[in-house]
Amino acid sequence: MSRWGLFVEETVGSGDSKRWEFELLGHADGSREDALRALESTARAFRPRKPLNVRRTWTYRTADGLLQVNEGMTTTYLCRFTVAELVADSKDPSVAATPRDRVPEGY
Repeated sequence: MSRWGLFVEETVGSGDSKRWEFELLGHADGSREDALRALESTARAFRPRKPLNVRRTWTYRTADGLLQVNEGMTTTYLCRFTVAELVADSKDPSVAATPRDRVPEGY
């Protein structure tokens, strides 16, 4: 069974200070499809930092997860939700990457 990280990247700030910030929202165990279902539930419940007063939200499914567009009074902000499979954990050596027999030496 695989463990998946559920991530959000959202635009924060305003004007020339607008930037992307990245956050781990939680984990899901199971298949990639299980993780994507958990991600969708998480995205629907997610409250973005910007805008403060969301007037309308659109959520789109992408090949890699979800894209959420949040319309405020004067500006629109984006949230990108993705899943990533955990392949190593420095505090838990039982989590190991799949052997890469087909990767040439030196990579």
